[in-house]
Amino acid sequence: MTENVKTARPPVDEYTKLNVPRKIGYACGDFACNMSWSLVSSYLVFFLTDIALIPAATVGLLIFISKFWDAVNDPIIGSLADRTNSRWGRYRPWVIFSFAPMLLFNVLTFTTNTAWSQTARTIWGLGMYFILVLVYTMVNVTYSAMPAMMTRDTETRSSLSSYRMTGAFLAMTVLSFLTLRIVNAFGGGAHGYQSAAIFFSCLAAPFFIITIVSTKEVVTVDDSKVKKVNFIKQFAVLKGNWPVIQIAIAYLAWGVIQGGMTLRLYFCTYNAGDSILYANTQTAWSVAGMIGAFSVTFFVKKAKNKGTIGGIAFTLVAVASAVCFFLPIKTAGGVGAYYVMNIIVGYGSGMMLGNVFGMMPDTAEYTYEKTGVYAAGFLSTFINFMLKVGQAFAISGASVLLDKVGYVANATQTPKVLFTMNFGAHMFVAILAAIAAIAMFSYKLDKKTYNEIVARLRDKGMAN
Repeated sequence: MTENVKTARPPVDEYTKLNVPRKIGYACGDFACNMSWSLVSSYLVFFLTDIALIPAATVGLLIFISKFWDAVNDPIIGSLADRTNSRWGRYRPWVIFSFAPMLLFNVLTFTTNTAWSQTARTIWGLGMYFILVLVYTMVNVTYSAMPAMMTRDTETRSSLSSYRMTGAFLAMTVLSFLTLRIVNAFGGGAHGYQSAAIFFSCLAAPFFIITIVSTKEVVTVDDSKVKKVNFIKQFAVLKGNWPVIQIAIAYLAWGVIQGGMTLRLYFCTYNAGDSILYANTQTAWSVAGMIGAFSVTFFVKKAKNKGTIGGIAFTLVAVASAVCFFLPIKTAGGVGAYYVMNIIVGYGSGMMLGNVFGMMPDTAEYTYEKTGVYAAGFLSTFINFMLKVGQAFAISGASVLLDKVGYVANATQTPKVLFTMNFGAHMFVAILAAIAAIAMFSYKLDKKTYNEIVARLRDKGMAN
C-alpha cells in the first residue's frame, strides 16, 4: 500500500499547449545564450585581429581547428544528455550546472593584453575560446533539445521555437546597438571589449535563471522500450534519415552565412568607411529578425509543411543579400537601400530560425519509429554540429582569405581586399541561402505525416 502511494505519479498531458509565460520563460534562455553566441559571432575575429593583434591567418587556422574540437564534443554531450535521468529532467540539468562557467569564459575570451608577446596572446585567446566552445555546447545543445521533452504537440514546439528566436533576436538587437558604444565608452581597445563582455555576461545570468525556473520536462520515454546503442552506433540513426539531413543542410548553410556575415563589420568599416553603420544596420537586422521569428507562431498554424516556411525565409535572405552586393555603399541612396535590404535579410533570418528550430524536435519521433532509438539530444547535436562546420569553414576561411588578398589591420585597403569583403558579406551569403531554400522546399515531414507517426508510436506503447 505504501509502495503504491510512493510510486504513483499523477497523469501528465504530454501534448500540452504551453501558456505564454512558459514560452517566454523558455525564450529567456536563448536571449541569455546570445549574450555569448552573438558577441562571438559578430566580434571575435575582429577582436583577435585588430585588438589582440594576432595575424589573420593564425586566427583563421585556430578558429577552424576549434570548430572541429567543437565537432568532437557536440555529439558526446548530446549522447550523454540522452542518457541523463535526474529529478530535474533529461536536458534541463545541463543548463542548470553549465551556464555560469559559460559566462565566465565568455569574459575571458574577450580578455587580452597587448603587452604580452604575440605567442602568449594567441595561446590565451584561442585557449579561452576552446573552453568557451565546450561549455557553450553543454548549455545550448541541451537547451535546444528541451522542447522535445516539454511537449509532443508539434505546433506548440514551433511556437516555443518562435518565442525562442524572438528572444535570440532581441539579444542580437541589444548587442548590435550597445557593443561598440560600450567599447568606445570604456576607452576602446582591449579594456573596452572586456567591459562589453562583462556587461553582457552579467545581463545573461538572470535570464538563464528565469528559464530554469519556468521550464519543465513532461514527456516520458520508457527506457525499457528504447533500443540501446553505444555512442558510435548511434550515428546509424542518420542513415536515410532525410528530415534530419535536410535540416542539417539548412544549418550548414546558415553556419556559412553567419561566417560570411562576419565580414560585414569589415565591409562597413573599410568599404563604407563607417563602423557604426554595422552597429546600426545590425540593430535594424535584429529588430526585423525578432518580428520574423515571432511571425512563425502564426504562419505555422496555416502551413501544412514547416519546410515551406523555411524555404520562403531563405529565399528572402538570398534575394536581399544579392542586392546588397551591387549597392553604391558610399552614397546616401546606397546606404538607405542597404538599411532596407538588411531589414529584409533580418526578417527572413528570424523567420527561418524561428521555424527550423521548431522542426528539429519533430525528428525525434520520426527517428524513434524508424530506428527504435530515442535520440533527441544526439540529433540536436548533429544538426548543431553542421551549423558549426559551416561556421568553421566560413569564419576561418574569411580570415585566411583576407590575409591572402593582402588585408592589413587599421590601414587603407586595396580594391581587391574591398571586393573580397563585399563578396563574402553579401553574394556568398546569397548563394548559400539559395541552396538552403531548395533543401527546405523539399522537406517531407509535414504535419499529417508527423501525427501519423505519433499515432503509430502510441499504438505500440512507445508514446503516451
